[in-house]
Amino acid sequence: MNVEFRRADRQAELRSLLLFDRKVFHADAFDRDMWSDVDAWWMIVDGVKAGCSAFEPNEPEPGTLYIATTGILPRLQGRGLGRLMKAWQIAWARQHGFQRIVTNHRASNKSMIQLNRSFGFRKTGRIPAYYTNPEEAAVSMELVLRPK
Repeated sequence: MNVEFRRADRQAELRSLLLFDRKVFHADAFDRDMWSDVDAWWMIVDGVKAGCSAFEPNEPEPGTLYIATTGILPRLQGRGLGRLMKAWQIAWARQHGFQRIVTNHRASNKSMIQLNRSFGFRKTGRIPAYYTNPEEAAVSMELVLRPK
């Protein structure tokens, strides 16, 4: 399996980002404005855009990387790609000098919450009604990066 991560060209690939996000998150997908505010990355597996990750570069806390979204195409889930993407996100954060990673997930997304825990993320809180389609709380998680 050949896996690479490539920064998305948000202007040229906006339609692809919107379609991908709709396939993964349905009604909770990002809109055009949301994609314009993030640093988006494709996870390409054997030539297929299998996953997407987006970071908010303007996180108000210096040294903190906020992961705005992590998604794997539904037909490719359950194959360890989410684990590969999470490992890449952490390595990317370290490489770029971040000391902490913050992310939110639907409270019902037990597999992503468990995946984060397996990498050392800890739950820091719950945000009621964070998601709207359908309405659901978010679980906030963080990982403090130790220097290697």
